[in-house]
Amino acid sequence: MKGDQGRRIVTGALGLSLALLGVSAFAGDADIQRRIEERFAKAGLDRSSSITLAVENGVVRLEGLAVSLDDARRAEKQARREAKVVINEIRVVPEHTRSDKAIHNDAEGAVLGYARYGVFDAVGLEVRDGVVRLTGFVLDDVRRRDIESRVARVEGVRDVHNDLRLQGFSPLDVRLRWEIYQRIYGDPLFERYASWSDPPVRVLVDRGRVTLAGTVGSAVEQAVVGHIARGTLAFSVSNFVQIEGARARDEDRKRAES
Repeated sequence: MKGDQGRRIVTGALGLSLALLGVSAFAGDADIQRRIEERFAKAGLDRSSSITLAVENGVVRLEGLAVSLDDARRAEKQARREAKVVINEIRVVPEHTRSDKAIHNDAEGAVLGYARYGVFDAVGLEVRDGVVRLTGFVLDDVRRRDIESRVARVEGVRDVHNDLRLQGFSPLDVRLRWEIYQRIYGDPLFERYASWSDPPVRVLVDRGRVTLAGTVGSAVEQAVVGHIARGTLAFSVSNFVQIEGARARDEDRKRAES
């Protein structure tokens, strides 16, 4: 009899504990949702977009519509300040439809207007149905993130696929990068470009392998930059530097194909 009574007390206490845990979890979810909604309001997201959120067991799910990719990403960033797990299912539907060409031009301007974009960065852009793909290389991960963020703020962009590579940072890579840079822009053909904010030839070094990118004015300049890079201790050199007229024709062909 006493054993049955003891079991009833234990079972009852367990049930009460589980009920209290459920109430506590619900209260925690409600508090998380309230704090995120306050962050959305402070950031103006409640006015510029139609984003809904739900919280269950601490997991936040974002749904609804945003007029820009930047708004969708800002919403996720604000939510992550209050929860470790955020599932972002927000659809980006721009207020005004823009052509891929217009988006490309503005995205290119956003990249070139980045203050830290330099000779060790070379970013290519492809735009299809409002989705931008970033290719090429940058010096470090800060640049990689910053450039993606700048492009995400361009009007009409629905999404950004960031395929940018990072420069290598072994002692050999660092030494080769600066040596090739100094040799190219110390050459009489290129020394006038050394102070340009958007220099014509860009240098990637990764594990001793060199990639040259950019645009020059003649076949002679194209050959010279390759010759300079091959005169170092680089394991290999890939010269993708284009001649200005050829690059324009290549871009026209790509636009025609798209």
